Amino acid sequence: MFPAIITFMLLGVVAMLAMPLIRRSANPLLVGNEADIDEERVNLDIERQTLLRTLSELEVNYSQGKVSLGDYERLKLGYEHRLVNILDRLDAFSRTGKITQKKKKSRGPSSNKGHWLAIGMIGLLVAAGSPGIYELVYWKFDRDATSGGGVPASQQMPPIDPVAMVARLEKRLKENPDDLQGQVMIGRSYGALERWEDAKAAWRKVLELDPRHYIAHFQMGEILLRTSALTDPRDAEEALFHIDKALIVTPQDASVLWLKGWSLVALGRTFEADEIWTEAFQYIPQGTEESETVKKALQNLRAGKFPSS
Repeated sequence: MFPAIITFMLLGVVAMLAMPLIRRSANPLLVGNEADIDEERVNLDIERQTLLRTLSELEVNYSQGKVSLGDYERLKLGYEHRLVNILDRLDAFSRTGKITQKKKKSRGPSSNKGHWLAIGMIGLLVAAGSPGIYELVYWKFDRDATSGGGVPASQQMPPIDPVAMVARLEKRLKENPDDLQGQVMIGRSYGALERWEDAKAAWRKVLELDPRHYIAHFQMGEILLRTSALTDPRDAEEALFHIDKALIVTPQDASVLWLKGWSLVALGRTFEADEIWTEAFQYIPQGTEESETVKKALQNLRAGKFPSS
């Protein structure tokens, strides 16, 4: 009785596994190299979405003072470097996908022989190799679980070459200048390389694509204050405009309030700058280097001295 039960179970398994091979489907079962490629494409797309969320969270943490400037720039470059590689790989898949589809269409009726051969192979594998398959699956799970080895993701990243990454982004954006995420990435990268004019052009393009992009407004205000706003009233006005736009989204962000205070100082509106920096001081943990910087700036401002940044 027991052998009969086992036989029926095996036949049921064979039938289930063979169904995708027997029926004609618009989405045939992928095997061999095609299955590997499809799995890699899915994994890359998941990683792309994860990196985009991570970059967004990093921006928020930096704007809230939870991440130092050095860590922010280091992590940002690492994530963006990986994201560029993923986007390039996904582009390669999109180009080769059309060729693969053409090859699939060229298959004729003779492929049915391969289907029946595969069914026979499945039956033999199920009947004779079930214990081995069981061990193989669990070996794969164990390998996947231990492959990281507890090594932090930041240590697994390849060395970052910002110049090479910018060159690749420039080539990408030349073909598609309306790529919002690409413009954000290259704007940050230009800033890290202190290519301020190029950075301004990139952030202006971001705002052209998304006028409410508060990070772009923040970056524009910061770049103008770094380069010309302290000496040119027109740039100081523009910096104040962008910073006020950023404050709509993050009204209690000390770093944005700090920049607004500087734009007001540049415009000679010192009383308003005092109010803004006093508010910023309330949102910064006391005893930190940042709180001491704001405190010293307020003391100099009230003493009639030009604050030091």
